[in-house]
This record gives sequence, structure tokens and C-alpha cells, in this order.
Amino acid sequence: MPERLQPQPPQNAEMLRQIQAAWEEAQAQLHVLKSQVEHAAAMAQAKVGSNMLDRDLDRAYRDLGEAVWAEVSKGKLVLPANLTAVRKLLEGVTQKIRTQNNSINDLLAEGADIAKRLQEKMSAASKGVAGAPKKR
Repeated sequence: MPERLQPQPPQNAEMLRQIQAAWEEAQAQLHVLKSQVEHAAAMAQAKVGSNMLDRDLDRAYRDLGEAVWAEVSKGKLVLPANLTAVRKLLEGVTQKIRTQNNSINDLLAEGADIAKRLQEKMSAASKGVAGAPKKR
């Protein structure tokens, strides 16, 4: 009888059964891992959506605050007494910003003046060199 038609020895059958069991276990673990990855991805997307909504809410509050403060500054809106501390804080910060902007503007003007004087000196120096008599 040819060798390939002979029944397999019992140890080969046991080895095949173990390989099949290991394969099935690996597939089950892969399925569990895939589910965990999908869940983590869904959680990440939910977190991104939540962060975007938080950012939009912060922007809306900022815009509301700026609009209200503009109306208060124009005298068109009077804040209730319980917001006096907030109003004073905003007035103080606004004044500090004005002071800083004035200081920056002064520095910019000073820099422009220095640049203008330097340009005038450079222009005068180059005219003097250009108009000097040639030495022979």
C-alpha cells in the first residue's frame, strides 16, 4: 500500500487538533482586540466632538462678553450691582491694555524717527561721497 493512503499516526492528529485550537483562539482574541480598537476609536471621536463643542461655547461666551462690555462702555447698558467687581476688573484690564498700546505706539514712533534720521544721515553721506572731487 502506498504511504500517502496509510492512516496518519495519532501524534500527527493530536498536533493538528492543537494547531486548530490555537488558530481558533487567535481568531477569538483578534475579534476581541478589534472590538476594543473600534470602541477606543468611537471614544476618541466623541472626545474630539466634545472638545469642539467646548471651544464653540468658549467662543460664544467671549463674543457675548465683548458685546456686553461694548454696550456698557458706550453707556447703553448698565450692569447689575452684583457685577460691579467684574466691571471694575474689566475697566482695570482695559486701562492696562490702553497704557501698553500707548507705550508700544511711542516705541514705534521713536523707532520710525530714528530710522528716518539714520536714512537722512546715510543719504547725506552718500551725496557727500558722490559730490567729492576726484583725486588725481
